[in-house]
Amino acid sequence: MGTRNTWLLTAKALALAATVTFAPGAWALYVGMYAIGDFVPGSSGGCGSDDRPSWPGMATAWWNEMGAKGHYQGPAANQYRYVDGNMTVRRFCDPQFDADCRDYQSSSPSGVDWMDAAIIATHGWDDGDHWGAVMRYPFEGECALRYGGSSTQSRWGDSYLMFAHASSCQSADDDNLNGIRFRMQDTASSSTRRMHQFDGFHGLMWISSSFNNDYKETAKDGHSGPISYAWVTNQFKNNSLDCAGYDPFNWFGTCSDQCPVAYSIGTSGPDAQWRLLNERYNLTFTDPGSVNYYWILYYEGCNPVGETTFNP
Repeated sequence: MGTRNTWLLTAKALALAATVTFAPGAWALYVGMYAIGDFVPGSSGGCGSDDRPSWPGMATAWWNEMGAKGHYQGPAANQYRYVDGNMTVRRFCDPQFDADCRDYQSSSPSGVDWMDAAIIATHGWDDGDHWGAVMRYPFEGECALRYGGSSTQSRWGDSYLMFAHASSCQSADDDNLNGIRFRMQDTASSSTRRMHQFDGFHGLMWISSSFNNDYKETAKDGHSGPISYAWVTNQFKNNSLDCAGYDPFNWFGTCSDQCPVAYSIGTSGPDAQWRLLNERYNLTFTDPGSVNYYWILYYEGCNPVGETTFNP
């Protein structure tokens, strides 16, 4: 465990192993975007939830900047940009969970595991020991994307996905961190592919067009420095959200934080740490050799709405 300025970096270790070396690569990533702003009521056959029309614009700001940096957005204009439509669990779930799942699908609509980097924007909650996220329509009766912990529904990285950003409440709550790593790989013995990094939020996150630039800057900064640092620094909000009407400047301490978390895995503590602090969109490493360790990057003392102060 080590502290750098207001950052706390922590490793949860299962066993010690030697540091490994990496073969870096620089190439255009396949980038996908999956965002819901217009939720369909249950009475109309949808999954319900409150509309958030600004949400797709936030995700688009990241996706557009990734395109501006030369990454591949599909063979046709906006092909890998999915907004509303028939957004279901089928695009995110693993065929080991259900034979009809299509997280690996290449044709439109493409699944999340066909991408190298992806952003998912939708309502989320703490679903016990993992993240739950609302879909627009049900798939085989299921309205929730479930990722991490005891859920075996979604397992990413066994096809291509390296970097996943969850613009969703409680997508990286502190009590669920240990289980994220188990879903950053398939359980098939033949699979050696694994995700590299998962980024989300502890507690509630906020939706507004005023945050579009934060997502653009995340994509931009993730090319000149580590993706983890780009995510956490651009998404962090200090005592500026959910303020009482009489306290817009937090003079009375009513405002809350927004608490981003960046999460990497590796075969050892130094391996996971190196990946977290060095991997960029334009400087990617080979896949992690195991999920034995994870490291996280976050603001120490971050205190959001919907959760207690971050305490992994």
